[in-house]
Amino acid sequence: MTPQKWTSVLLVALILVTSQASYSQTNRTVKRNVATVLFASLGGAILGLSTLSFYGEPEEHTNNITLGALVGFVGGVGYVLYDSSQPTPPAYEYSQIFDQDLKSRRASASHAKAPPIIQLTYNF
Repeated sequence: MTPQKWTSVLLVALILVTSQASYSQTNRTVKRNVATVLFASLGGAILGLSTLSFYGEPEEHTNNITLGALVGFVGGVGYVLYDSSQPTPPAYEYSQIFDQDLKSRRASASHAKAPPIIQLTYNF
């Protein structure tokens, strides 16, 4: 593929992913997202650095470090975009249970059924 095709494919993918992310609600902050991308880039650079020991002339292959950092950066950005596009699960408030008085808590606890561990059915 030519570089123009790669650029257009990457641009279309980025537009599709970010358009979906604009409708989602996430609890992640910008600081946490930046830290995720930064640490993914750092991890990729360290992995690229670790490959230098496999070469006879490691100074000729220092581009492995930048390539690893780039792969980590892309992976980090991809993870942040994927995570921000996922819908947030509904929050179950445990404080609602503790706001009840003791009598109604005991009543709801005595009527609650635990799911069966093994369920056997027989049909004749």
